Amino acid sequence: MNPPPEDEIDRSGRPSAAEPSDAGVSTDTDVTCRSRPGRLSVAPRGVTVLAVVFAILLVAAAAPVGATPSTAGATAVSEPPEPNAVTAPAVEAGPGGPADINGSFSRPTFTGVAGDPVDIRYTAGDSSGSKYLLIGGNRLTDTGQPVGYTDVVKLDTDSTNITLNTRLLGTNAGTGKSCRATDCDLKFVNENGKEVADSLSELSGATGAGGLARPLVPQRYRLAITNGTFVVEEPGVVTPVEAAESSDLLLTKPTFHDEIEVFTTADPDNVDGDSNESLSDIEGNGLDRTAVTKGDRVVLGFESTGIWGALSHFAAEQGEGPLQAGQAVNPSVLSEFLMTENGVSLEVRQTNPGMNEPRSEFDPADVNPEDVTLLLADAEELETAGSTPGRFYLVLDTSDGGPFTEDPEPGDEFAVEFALEGAEGHRYAFADDDGDDEEPPAAFEQRLPAPDQFPYWETDDGTVSAEASFSIQERYFEYDHVTDDGELLVEASGGAVTGTTTILPPIEMSATFVDDKRDEPFRSESEVSLSDDGNFTIGADLGNADPGTRLNYELYDGTTLRDSRTVVVVEDTDDPDRLAIDSVPENVTVATGGNLSALRIGVRNAGGLEGAGTLALDVDDGNITTARDLTLSSNESRTVGFPSETVRLDPGEYPFSVTLDGDQRNGTVTVAENPARTTIDDGDGEADRSDTDDAENTSNVSEGDENATNTDGNSTDAGGNSTANDSAGAADPDGNSSNPGGNSTNPDGNSSDPTGDSGGGDGDDEPATFLPFGIGTRETLLGTVLVGAIHILGHWV
Repeated sequence: MNPPPEDEIDRSGRPSAAEPSDAGVSTDTDVTCRSRPGRLSVAPRGVTVLAVVFAILLVAAAAPVGATPSTAGATAVSEPPEPNAVTAPAVEAGPGGPADINGSFSRPTFTGVAGDPVDIRYTAGDSSGSKYLLIGGNRLTDTGQPVGYTDVVKLDTDSTNITLNTRLLGTNAGTGKSCRATDCDLKFVNENGKEVADSLSELSGATGAGGLARPLVPQRYRLAITNGTFVVEEPGVVTPVEAAESSDLLLTKPTFHDEIEVFTTADPDNVDGDSNESLSDIEGNGLDRTAVTKGDRVVLGFESTGIWGALSHFAAEQGEGPLQAGQAVNPSVLSEFLMTENGVSLEVRQTNPGMNEPRSEFDPADVNPEDVTLLLADAEELETAGSTPGRFYLVLDTSDGGPFTEDPEPGDEFAVEFALEGAEGHRYAFADDDGDDEEPPAAFEQRLPAPDQFPYWETDDGTVSAEASFSIQERYFEYDHVTDDGELLVEASGGAVTGTTTILPPIEMSATFVDDKRDEPFRSESEVSLSDDGNFTIGADLGNADPGTRLNYELYDGTTLRDSRTVVVVEDTDDPDRLAIDSVPENVTVATGGNLSALRIGVRNAGGLEGAGTLALDVDDGNITTARDLTLSSNESRTVGFPSETVRLDPGEYPFSVTLDGDQRNGTVTVAENPARTTIDDGDGEADRSDTDDAENTSNVSEGDENATNTDGNSTDAGGNSTANDSAGAADPDGNSSNPGGNSTNPDGNSSDPTGDSGGGDGDDEPATFLPFGIGTRETLLGTVLVGAIHILGHWV
């Protein structure tokens, strides 16, 4: 016989059994099955044809021991066309005794993920005796080559379902009702029918489990229902004597979702209901945001397959029972998983610690169910088999004394990473148990030295990870409308207190408004409405309070007082100190040359708070402009005029406007003749402005007016010529010669008008000519006596 192929040799060096073949079997030759599967021998003539049929069925049902399953070519899947139900004939099949076994599976192929639990549905039949499930395998690429089975599981004849934990198959941890951990009525005999063992643990190597190199890899595995009687041949190959229907278990490679879900939810102590609420409650009360309010909880969602067999194992050790979606699990299950399963890591750590400050981290080794909640859910992005969960949620409390190494504080930022680790060129392998390949490997001991490696990654797989972040923020209420002193502003007409908050909507809060200064004390209470976008609204029943009224405001969280302030009722919260114009006359009459005191403007404080503003007046598009600065207390009203503003407009009607804090009113100013003024004509029967002005400016010499003139504005010289002294042509005091024509010179030595008249016409403002002693021509007429007196004394001054 040729030696077996290299890939059919297990780790112990034993060749695996080759696929039986009926090629070349003659019809005149009786064939019987020897105890060593895969080998045929010619029996003496006379054996019935029924024995030949039985031998073929026995070889087809048996799953002989062979090499460790391989993952080569894990893409091709060969599905059986239909279930292969077989009922073995009730004959003595050699050393095992009578079988009479039947049973069936619900489907020809069961599909699951390597590392996760798989549900197998079956019927055990109505025959007497115990039934057992034999679990073996075949390569996907050449299903004709059998691979040794790894475990025998006792079936419950009263049940139709069994869950196989594929992470534990073939290990010392067993799975479900594995005959390694459960008393089973198994019988192992040699080729001569002599019993050699009565338990699977005594023949661990004989079942092929002792040669298992790594957890069951993604591959096709054979399932068969047997009666528990096996023949043991050299070198340790075990064959079931009888088998009913067979099926396949197809395990696929685990997958990983590279996103982490992050949201926040309130502390359960602050929410009505059970503190151990379900995932649906947490999601319903949560907000999809990564800013977590101090004291609330951050919820982190992770999704992956291939990890649920290990999680189920640690949950079973703590009496949690089968893991199901929607279930809350003791968080220590996750702690055991992270500390035990190689190649799986989860980190939550602060990214912005201060200088010389310790970094805050989540410590999975030290969890308290009061601070950490572990919830299971169905996968959302990945495909899972059966009822196995695919997603878990980690809920962490951010209060002081929680699951972090340092209490989180507002402003802290955290990074989250969940990874299935892999190192290219390496692959997870079970640790050697003192070199004894006959004993099954420990389920969670990796062969060293080797990098941490996820059990189901191959040599070309590297680390896959998902990352997210969240931050801690203060718990606060921030109001939209307040004064500089922090007083709340509420509008008188159906107003409300509004603002933003980091408190989550499930929390119930209320506010009260109290005014004890009224004749009958007033009190009202309103609920606080919290929205998902972080805003809040408090309906304010103020009892028809007028602007400027002050009330006491208190904010309650249940029965706990959270805030106390003063509320000021205002007309408009966006402009609480606005001044407004109350009244303006449509038409006002003033005298020319008079003032605007008759223009009276009514103003008031329309806001509710003391306010300041400027009342501005404009007459005739800028001909007259003036302004008054005003400060009015709450609810104050006042009438304002402009008595200091003189009207210098000709009689007529002029438009005006007044403005105050954006409020504008218009009217008309009528300018009338001044009844107190008399006009004087200039001798020609007509009065003009120069006559009036001259009349107003004429004064007595005794009043010190040195520039008096006569009524017609000419100098006092009767001849029309003024003189500087008695002799014509005498020099003026400055030494300048006089006009040769006898006309007087002006004080600066310049010649006067050739006609002898003093300069300037009617109404001109040119300076008069001064006499040497300081009396001008305007004073000569009225000052004759003075001049004569001085002349008599013989003095010229």
